[in-house]
Amino acid sequence: MSSAAGQPIPESPRDEYGTEQRAFTQTNLEHGKPPEPLLELEIPPSELDLTMTFESILSETAASDEPETKAVYKRASNVLKLSQENEKLKEELRLMTERLEAAERKQQELRQKALRSGAEEDVKKNVS
Repeated sequence: MSSAAGQPIPESPRDEYGTEQRAFTQTNLEHGKPPEPLLELEIPPSELDLTMTFESILSETAASDEPETKAVYKRASNVLKLSQENEKLKEELRLMTERLEAAERKQQELRQKALRSGAEEDVKKNVS
């Protein structure tokens, strides 16, 4: 671009999207110019009730979640009881299995002893 006098017109800085950037600079203050507004937005008045306290928010949250929280704690308690009962039953099963294995070993030993003593008697009968 160039002016009528043939002098190039300096281009204003542009961002990556090609939009002209207008920034408030120190030179505006030096020349007595007011700062250019970046955006002219009308902000609607707030209709929020900002008189709430932190405690009131917490109490409302706690009161609304109370039935759900109780249900979760009850379920957790039930799960804990069931897991304890499961561990107890596993221990009983382990002890019963050990007793059964011990009884089976004892029966096997008695059978082998009976076979040996019967075989010894047969040998004694054959020898005599």
